[in-house]
Amino acid sequence: MVSINKPPRRTATRLTAAAAGIALLATGAVACRSRPAHHTPTAAAGGPAPAPRSMGLRDAPNARDLGGYRTTDGHEIRSGVVYRADALNALTPAEQQTLTADHITQDLDFRSPVEVATAQDRIPAGVRRTALPVYNPDSDMARTMGEVVKGGPAAQQKLLGDGRGGQLMTSYYAWLVSDPGASREFGAAVRDIADGSGPVLYHCTQGKDRTGWMSALLLTAAGVPRATVDQDYLASNHYLQAANDHELAQLQAAGKVKDPQLLEPVLGVRAGYLDAAFNEVTAKYGTFDSYLRKGLGLDRATEQKLRRRLVTA
Repeated sequence: MVSINKPPRRTATRLTAAAAGIALLATGAVACRSRPAHHTPTAAAGGPAPAPRSMGLRDAPNARDLGGYRTTDGHEIRSGVVYRADALNALTPAEQQTLTADHITQDLDFRSPVEVATAQDRIPAGVRRTALPVYNPDSDMARTMGEVVKGGPAAQQKLLGDGRGGQLMTSYYAWLVSDPGASREFGAAVRDIADGSGPVLYHCTQGKDRTGWMSALLLTAAGVPRATVDQDYLASNHYLQAANDHELAQLQAAGKVKDPQLLEPVLGVRAGYLDAAFNEVTAKYGTFDSYLRKGLGLDRATEQKLRRRLVTA
């Protein structure tokens, strides 16, 4: 069994390739290992291990099965049907075999062109990648955050200091709901999952913001209660903690980061961020069902197919 509490061995910092939605990434390779088993990891310092099933990928520590959650009407989200993940660019051949063993047929990639150019997915030949870029071409967050990290402590204080990092994230989550382009790509992802015949994986860079909202909307559409949706969302802090701490320490040692607390709001997730997305759903669409129909462009038939795919009978 591979412990996800060990930071991935990387050749470049995840922070210098910050993604739209401020998801961050590193490129690099590690030695091949035997296929890790699915497991719930041991608890990290500061709290118990979250419930979601990890895929056990050291080089994609936030990759996990979305299944196993109970719905409000007593059913359960199917395991082995939908997977959420962070970047797949550093997967070893052995880790790629995990995707094959799980019969994953499609890789839905929410990353921007800048992120993809920096680090292309390493996936098995039998997995079809579909580009569904969720980003603002007029204000590319990947480029902005990369410049902020390279700019050092002064640039970080200017953009993220005095609570501005958290405010930036809150605004970004509202944008995930309100932006027509983002809604178009999320809607396409939902249709791909609803129409799929095999297991599907979707991801961004850290697997916490765009992937976090996609997971929240899927679970909500399937009838999972909000408290459980929040649990799945906040679990990213557990899975990403070791790698984030490791890389922040490296940046501090190199003099590129003076106050790591400035970057913490953009490296992790907070309940308030997800609140901002759901609040935007209410403000713009009135109800979540209306968001699915008017925002994502889903018809009733697609919603029904999605539920049949996700929920046990």
